[in-house]
Amino acid sequence: MACTLAALAVGAVGCAQVTRRPDVVIGTASPTEIDYPLGGSICRLFNLARDRHGLRCAERPSEGAVANLEALRDGRIEVGIATSDLLADAVAGRGPFALAGPAGELRVLFAGHADVFTLVVHQESTIRSLDDLRGKRISIGNPGSRQRADMENVLAALGLTRADFAEVRELAPAEQNRAFCAEEVDAIVYSVAQPNGLIADATQTCRGRLVPVSGPAIDRMLSEKEDYERAVIAGGTYSPNPADVESFGVRAVVVTTTRMSEAVAYEIARAVFDDFDDFRRLHPAFEALSVANAVHRTGAAPVHPGAALYYRQQGWAP
Repeated sequence: MACTLAALAVGAVGCAQVTRRPDVVIGTASPTEIDYPLGGSICRLFNLARDRHGLRCAERPSEGAVANLEALRDGRIEVGIATSDLLADAVAGRGPFALAGPAGELRVLFAGHADVFTLVVHQESTIRSLDDLRGKRISIGNPGSRQRADMENVLAALGLTRADFAEVRELAPAEQNRAFCAEEVDAIVYSVAQPNGLIADATQTCRGRLVPVSGPAIDRMLSEKEDYERAVIAGGTYSPNPADVESFGVRAVVVTTTRMSEAVAYEIARAVFDDFDDFRRLHPAFEALSVANAVHRTGAAPVHPGAALYYRQQGWAP
């Protein structure tokens, strides 16, 4: 109907303009997750430069990193946001990508924010380190979630099983906040970009505080799992923690394929990094992002030649 009305009003050419697919579609995540505004921020800056390159970008909600990587391989999107560990799985053809096989066509444009594993306990709690979790009531995150995968790796590194806790619950983020505020659990976990609204609520409304995720067991885990990186939640991000809090995380990665031309990849990189200060102001989670992290922490896939050309011109060769 829209095409018919457009054709009647401005002719067939106008109809084609109304319905033309964007030149660059970015697969993001649920609109409630940080990867959705990341895609929107990239498109915003790219579209502001449309007079220069003549192209149009649009973000698309998705079910997350696995769905984005599958859509990239199928050619349904031009750019997808993934995490560094799942990108490595796709390149190697393992885990959720075992049936599809290795994805040698994937290329990275740049890296984004880190999703940091965050452990929250009550301010009055005796839990001061990971070792103090034994015998407590904990939420390990809902099945299939980022925090669940990270928590399972942490427990394995510590040599702990469910039998080592008074109670283990599998709660989604909002559910675990409610349980924490009702003092039904002693510790909850997140793997999110910082700052995060749910963590702020748990610390401000329900008297929570962050516990460092560090020590010899975590050091060993990080040495064995190359997709993880050390991370620090800056002091003052949450008022009960005036000092920096050590942890680890994975990094969001903006991914395309070899099907993208060097010219388009160049323009995406240029749009973001020519106005990098503006980009960092588009969301609180981007404020800590540096050029060094964005260009050099790109994960398992090669950087796209078009983006690499822009970085070399800036003296940032990855």
